Amino acid sequence: MDSDLPSPAKLVAAHLAVITAVIHLTMGLYNWVRWASAGFFIPRDLRWPLFTISALAIVVGLYLAAQNRYRRPLYLGGIGLMATYIFGYFAWHLTGHRPLLLFGQGSQHDVPTVQFIVDHLFAGPVEFVAIASQVGLAVLLAYFLLTESE
Repeated sequence: MDSDLPSPAKLVAAHLAVITAVIHLTMGLYNWVRWASAGFFIPRDLRWPLFTISALAIVVGLYLAAQNRYRRPLYLGGIGLMATYIFGYFAWHLTGHRPLLLFGQGSQHDVPTVQFIVDHLFAGPVEFVAIASQVGLAVLLAYFLLTESE
């Protein structure tokens, strides 16, 4: 018996995408507005506009996926964005919280790398939920990419 409902895996992927988008849109807009209220439309910390724009891209991707269009490019784009989020989170911390991503004055950590990664993975509930949802979404998108035919 065929159903018009999406598979449970696709529903989970959609929920993970919404969680990721909400976290990044909230953080991005909140901090970007703080900079703008201080007179800086382009903030010194470029993460906030990038968070906002990438979160809106996730929303557009969800809309297109609901229309059942451009599936494979959406899967590839989603995997790339989730990898960027995950790598970017740890790279930003490892490089010393530089305001212009890789440029600017940074600070160093005096702990071993593995301990550093574990500490930042469990830095708080928002950080943990963000990383967990991004990893889960990337895994599901890779699964869809490998198992679905166009």
